[in-house]
Amino acid sequence: MAQTERMSGVPKLLLIYAVAIPLAILLGFLISAPGMGSIVVIGLLLFLFLLPVLLQHHHLLLILFWGSAFNVFFLPGQPHFWLLLAFLSFGISWLNNIMGEKNFPSIPELTRPLLFFGIVVLATALSRGGLASRVFGGESYGGRGYYYIFGAILGFFALSAVRVPRVKAVSWTGWYFLSGVTFALSNLVFVLGPSFYILYLLLPPEYAVSQATSEMGDTDIIRITGLSPCFIAVICFLFARFGVRGVLDWRRPWVGIVFVLSVIAAGFGGFRSAYILIGLLFVIQFLFEGLQRTMYLPIGIGCGLAGFIAVFALSPSLPLSLQRAVSFIPGVRVSSEVAVNADESWQWRLDMWKVLLPEVPRYLVLGKGYHIDGEELYLVDLATQMGLATDSSEELRLAGGYHSGPFSVVLTFGIFGAIGFLWIAFAGIRFLYRNYRYGDPAFRQVNTFLLAFFVAHVIFFILCYGDIRDDLSVFTGVLGLSLSINGLVKKPARARRLAAAVAELQPQMA
Repeated sequence: MAQTERMSGVPKLLLIYAVAIPLAILLGFLISAPGMGSIVVIGLLLFLFLLPVLLQHHHLLLILFWGSAFNVFFLPGQPHFWLLLAFLSFGISWLNNIMGEKNFPSIPELTRPLLFFGIVVLATALSRGGLASRVFGGESYGGRGYYYIFGAILGFFALSAVRVPRVKAVSWTGWYFLSGVTFALSNLVFVLGPSFYILYLLLPPEYAVSQATSEMGDTDIIRITGLSPCFIAVICFLFARFGVRGVLDWRRPWVGIVFVLSVIAAGFGGFRSAYILIGLLFVIQFLFEGLQRTMYLPIGIGCGLAGFIAVFALSPSLPLSLQRAVSFIPGVRVSSEVAVNADESWQWRLDMWKVLLPEVPRYLVLGKGYHIDGEELYLVDLATQMGLATDSSEELRLAGGYHSGPFSVVLTFGIFGAIGFLWIAFAGIRFLYRNYRYGDPAFRQVNTFLLAFFVAHVIFFILCYGDIRDDLSVFTGVLGLSLSINGLVKKPARARRLAAAVAELQPQMA
């Protein structure tokens, strides 16, 4: 009997060796001869090995990586990792739905505006071109923006298809926002040196450009730009977990200390918009928590005044990147180099917007889309290199980098795109407000922050800075996460009781 069992195990062992040894040889050959083809094959093999994990934990992985900085280096165009996960997670949930699992909740008030906006984007892409992007073997440039928008919409359905376990709602929300700390890894890789630059296959190198520029002596302003999204993510984690009340609560001083240190660290990115967004988040969260009617109002005002006094007193001696971040505050003294840099940054935006404004009527019905003419792009790049371009923002304007949320919607997708975006914003605020007012008390803190975060980003997108290619995933991610936590739209208790009473009477009436 024992001999039979040993003999039966021999073919299995031989089969394992027959697969493992050639696979090891193949991987060794691919690693020894690196190239795009080798990278693609290795990526596909890793995907096959990780497929069982993906099938079981695709929803959690999507939450963990939605706001991360990682790229998929082995795919054409190196898309963000969340984009790949959004398509994969949606596909898995859709297949499960076909097999009988009712995954996708019916919530027309959110799905209608998202589908409307998606149809507008698709119609624009088909009319203007760009879907056959160059990274997919086509002849056009700029088509990546379409796929990020479609991915953001599909990502909403993927996030909402699976309910977050009740006991993990708070922790998973924290991880969802905390994934943004990975943006600082780009700066860390630059500090570690060329031996680690291979990691830029996974991380966006543009966050280290300012560090490289300062090392070459082009500027004294050392902006560690990855620190801004990194510590905004930490602040979001604190607000989602503890709220503004927890930040101001002297009984847990470590929360307030981490918040203050995060605010300071976020300024080393040199983005004025970072402090504007943090201020919006703080004020809106403060109001939604109802703290204006409590003792926290004078405490909050006092902390704010103390912060402003510190900025005004210390601004001349602050690092140049921090000076740039606070330079938007009227009356703050900054160095001449920072003042010139900030003024130039603002001026070229104004110049670009002055050029863009007359183009709005031309693209009001049918937006210009993301298609970029290759010859025009080459000529603009050549003129810039030769110093013949009179407008430093010409390349950004051609590529659709308008540094303005409204322009990124209206010029790209016309009036119908603007209607779709405003519909998404209004429906999203209404949905999140209902969860905030009538949701499960156990999720009160999470729902309060999700509403505050969404409202703050809508205001920030419209009035300060935005790009619909990047920001739509911010809006759809919050809505999908909220739906995954809370389920269908919450209603007042009175309305729920009335609906239950009607449901009880219907059989009797029949």
